[in-house]
Amino acid sequence: MSRLFCRSLIAEERRTIYRAMSQTPWKRKYQWRLTRPEQDKEDWSAYHDGLFIGRVSRDRTSRFSGKFSWSGGCSCWWEFKRPMPQYGWEDEAWQAARAVENWYDEGCAATGPRPAAVARRIADLKARGAKFGW
Repeated sequence: MSRLFCRSLIAEERRTIYRAMSQTPWKRKYQWRLTRPEQDKEDWSAYHDGLFIGRVSRDRTSRFSGKFSWSGGCSCWWEFKRPMPQYGWEDEAWQAARAVENWYDEGCAATGPRPAAVARRIADLKARGAKFGW
């Protein structure tokens, strides 16, 4: 992909997120971006300083079809104490995003400060992904 095309995708992604999650009593704490900007405009991933912490997307296949499903992440922080439930469904995208952020905050409170090893793992992933244009 060209750099200009990537910038336009990122700008469109931000506009979509702001439209979907604006006008709510809740304020985002972490970075949200479209998981696959070229495919789905209702599928977001959350990051905290480069660490994937969760995902929100519109459910189209289960008995909760039409609602937004959310799930917690933290794939690079192996010591992270994952609170239960680790996933769920909400009526609105902002409610599901709030659930992801609350899940992550609860896990951080139970686990303690994030170790430096996590930052190194994230940096390694970014370096490997750069080779493939990610």
